[in-house]
Amino acid sequence: MSFFSGKNAPLVGLDISSSVVKLLELSRQGGRGGNRYRVESYGVEILPPNVMVEGSIVDIEAVGQAIKKVVKKSGTRAKSAALAVSGSSVITKTISVAASLNDKELEAQIEMEADQYVPYPLEEVNLDFEVLGPSEKNAQMVDVLLAACRSETVDERVAAVGLGGLDCEIVDVEAYAMERTCKELAVEW
Repeated sequence: MSFFSGKNAPLVGLDISSSVVKLLELSRQGGRGGNRYRVESYGVEILPPNVMVEGSIVDIEAVGQAIKKVVKKSGTRAKSAALAVSGSSVITKTISVAASLNDKELEAQIEMEADQYVPYPLEEVNLDFEVLGPSEKNAQMVDVLLAACRSETVDERVAAVGLGGLDCEIVDVEAYAMERTCKELAVEW
């Protein structure tokens, strides 16, 4: 799912940094497939000192209260949010798997491959993947981007968003979210 999907239900983007929570809600103008974006709501709320330490939330309730405040200040009616985790807390690897695998087989193969690259037990990580397309090295294979993040990193952010009164619909990797956003906006220029 992309930040700029044509969904009817509004979705806000949240950025939880070491010192502030930022909120942004965009809408596409000109109907589905429209070519302009409009800022529907935005806000910034400063976090109390020491609620974040080295990218980890140490006071989920305080971050949740900051999210609740920024939602109220922004005036958004959105009930769903997208957020990202920093690249330093995510392990990514591009792997190649057989192109002939069905969805179920692909998931099983990805999980087996992930066990080789993720230095934590797989039950302690949130794992996701995206098929990138045919492998340039072998036509019988597809390249797959594997992403793994410690579950506690994702869970603490999702919990803070929930305490802030929103449902977390998307958790992405910051760099990939930025890349997709830039590609989307570049089409507009």
